[in-house]
Amino acid sequence: MKPLFAVTMTLALVPAAWAGEPAGNSGEPEVLLDKVAAVVDGRPILYSDVKQKVDKGPLVVVSEFPLDESAAPYDRALQDAINFKLVLSRAKELELDVREDEVNEEIKGFLEARGLNREGLQDHLRQTGATFEDYKRDFKDQMILRKFQGRVIAPLIKITDKDVETYYLKRAGAAADLMELVLRQVLISVPSGAIPAVVEAKRRLASEVHQKITDGMQFVEAVKLYSDEASGRQSGGLMPPVRAKDLMTAIKTAVEVLDVGQFTQPVQTALGFHIFLLEEKKFAGSRDFQNKKRQLENELRTQELLDQTRHWLSEQRQRTKVEVLPN
Repeated sequence: MKPLFAVTMTLALVPAAWAGEPAGNSGEPEVLLDKVAAVVDGRPILYSDVKQKVDKGPLVVVSEFPLDESAAPYDRALQDAINFKLVLSRAKELELDVREDEVNEEIKGFLEARGLNREGLQDHLRQTGATFEDYKRDFKDQMILRKFQGRVIAPLIKITDKDVETYYLKRAGAAADLMELVLRQVLISVPSGAIPAVVEAKRRLASEVHQKITDGMQFVEAVKLYSDEASGRQSGGLMPPVRAKDLMTAIKTAVEVLDVGQFTQPVQTALGFHIFLLEEKKFAGSRDFQNKKRQLENELRTQELLDQTRHWLSEQRQRTKVEVLPN
């Protein structure tokens, strides 16, 4: 038995000029048989269909995977057509179908939302050389695609508040101003006006304490044994939450590079020598963030939808025979 795509080679005739071929000696335009651009598990994708995507759009419906946006339009359109066939095949396996009355109702709502009617749509379609049945078939495919995404891809998408905060911070470009830190400290105090010998002795003590913590002493224990701050010894050196931007430069420089659980070298201030432990780092929020949170979440969800779709397509292509034929 001949494969299906061998028969489709003779289905459509188009003017040779469409493909850039010169006219024959008779003066009549030559014709070029449409050809198969790719085969997906024995099902053909015609060159004319890919070219129509390039000429009239949409260029990409599902994904141009394994290419990216920098690829040539024809190549992107072809890969998208291949990926769309993979999606429709899986949707069929899952029995994800759309009834004709559902399609009609969806089209009706779509047109009404834009102040259009079916007659106006058909006039537009005639101008573009398309039929209402073509439009209806494409609309149905889009509805099936949405069902597929809802069944297969959407459950894979997990967007947390932390993800949205991190995304906002990357876009805001001022992370230090928006981060709130919870610190613990050991304070080795130096009396005001202390002589150099006293200052040096306090410096050595701070270094010894730092070494003990480095060697494994619990930070809270070091606070209880060595800190000169009475209230701090009772709280384990816990300080009130503070924004990084509100810290003095020497302390900010030392703590803003820490990960949670890490501690600084001794930091000298007018009060003496401090060793800081980063207990917690969290997003402090802002009015701008609250105003944009829903939009940011939607942007992240869209990006995750694309990423998860590409991952799914990668797995499908490993299980499906896909052949791209010479153009």
